[in-house]
Amino acid sequence: MKSKDNIILIKILKYIDELHEFINGYTYDSFAKDKKTINACVFNLS
Repeated sequence: MKSKDNIILIKILKYIDELHEFINGYTYDSFAKDKKTINACVFNLS
């Protein structure tokens, strides 16, 4: 695998870890009501 691909994969894994941190402790209902957390998660996914 090319080094650029490795860098991209490492960044993706970092963003996944951040998503887990953002939603830790949320239920579906509490997450659905928290627009800040929703926006943070969408930003990381993009």
